[in-house]
Amino acid sequence: MKIRSLEAFPWKGATLLKLFTDSGVTGWGECSALGSTAVEHARTAIVGQDASRYEPIRAQLPGPAGAAVNMALLDIVGHTAKAPVCQVLGGPTRSKIRAFTAWSDGAVAAGYRAFSAPPGAAMPEPYDFVVDANGKLSPGEAASLAARLEESLPLWLDEPCAMVNLGAARKIADESVTPLGWGRHIDSLAGIQNLLREQMIDVIRLDISRHGISSIRKAAALAETYYVAVAPYHAGGPVATAAALHLAASLPNFFIQQIPWTQGDEAKIRSELIGAELEKPKDGFLSIPSGNGLGIQINESALRRYAA
Repeated sequence: MKIRSLEAFPWKGATLLKLFTDSGVTGWGECSALGSTAVEHARTAIVGQDASRYEPIRAQLPGPAGAAVNMALLDIVGHTAKAPVCQVLGGPTRSKIRAFTAWSDGAVAAGYRAFSAPPGAAMPEPYDFVVDANGKLSPGEAASLAARLEESLPLWLDEPCAMVNLGAARKIADESVTPLGWGRHIDSLAGIQNLLREQMIDVIRLDISRHGISSIRKAAALAETYYVAVAPYHAGGPVATAAALHLAASLPNFFIQQIPWTQGDEAKIRSELIGAELEKPKDGFLSIPSGNGLGIQINESALRRYAA
């Protein structure tokens, strides 16, 4: 079964890729926005290759395009095997996926029970929370914040400061017991490996739309030997949500999955594209898509209508 062609759809700051095989099986993936040059490079790199080679192809095609291709190939393998992606990856380690999103009253009403909020935001009990510094603090400011947060018991402090060098992370880790999350701005797994080796990370936050399923699984395997948890970063569309849920189900050291909070027209568009149930939590947990592959059906007419 060979990859026959690739079609790209720009969508809300992301790019959806649809892969076609010579056997008629198709697969979907998503990554951050790609230009036409990156799409053409991906097409040239993968057309004619065996569609089951999702690991070697991911190694050959680094960057966001490789992340989307990796998801799509696993989707194809799952459809061919008549099994969900999490089964292809060795079987689920859990029956539901804990999730968090940006704090709002609407998110509470929707069923979320864990949230992210910027430093200084008041988080009401009894909810769990992540303090999201988004890399905007200096190392000194981040170290002081981490110390102040010790009594509040956040799930972790996310991206405390810009990762300019390991010394910045070391200062924060040495001066507080607040868990630290890093990775959403890291392009290479070597960056995660350095943090693990120096014991300066508690939660791996690699971006599902930048690294894809296979690369984050490799990072998770490294992290497991250090007793470090995995909570992938996700700010993209619902195809990446499906991929993130299958990834989460396959990881023994998975902690919690970030889901973008949307409401109003944006939520309606996502629901029209892929269905409302995918991103609908119950008591803080999401269900693992149960269909073959990623377990999703894309409404292509809606995708073409809303494509940016």
